[in-house]
Amino acid sequence: MVKQKKRKIMATTDYQIEIQRPLAEYAYELKKYYKDTKGISKRSFILAYNAGELELSTIYENLFVLGANKAGKLIHKVSEDCRDFDNNGDMKIGVLKKDGVRCRYVISNVENKIGTIYFVGWNWIQNRTEFHVIPKPSGTFPKAGIKIMRCKETGNVTSGIYNSFYHPTWDEFVQQA
Repeated sequence: MVKQKKRKIMATTDYQIEIQRPLAEYAYELKKYYKDTKGISKRSFILAYNAGELELSTIYENLFVLGANKAGKLIHKVSEDCRDFDNNGDMKIGVLKKDGVRCRYVISNVENKIGTIYFVGWNWIQNRTEFHVIPKPSGTFPKAGIKIMRCKETGNVTSGIYNSFYHPTWDEFVQQA
C-alpha cells in the first residue's frame, strides 16, 4: 500500500478544510443574508470549498466589507501587506484548539499588522461561530501571536485581555469596522 501525502491547496491543508467546514457553512449563510451567493447553491459552494477551490479567509474579507458597508461603516478591501482593509484592519479566521491543559484560539502572523485584527473563530465545543475585534496595541502585536482563552471543559469565554474584545454576533462584529 502506498501512503499518500496530505494534499495542500492554496495554503490550506485537507485537515484545515475539514475542521473549518462549519466556518464555510456559516459564510454561505451570510452570503444568503446579503443576497451575494452569485447564483451558487449551498451544495455547490460546499463542494467547491471541500475541493480547496475557495479561500475562506478571502470570503470572510468580502463578507466583512458587505456587512460593514450595510451597517454604514464604509470600508474597502485592499489586500496589501499588513492589512486587508483601507481602515488598516486585517481579517483572520481560526478554529478553537484544545490540549490537556488549555483551550484557546491562536491567531498567528500578527506581528507586522498595522491596525485592528478582525477574528472569526469556530468554537466546536459550543458549536458556534465567535467574533473578536482586537485593536492594535501601542507598539506591535505579540511575535508569538494572539491567544484567546476558553474554558477547556465548556468552551465558554473566560477572563483575559483578548476576551474583552469579544462580540457575540456577526452584526455587532461588523459594527466595529
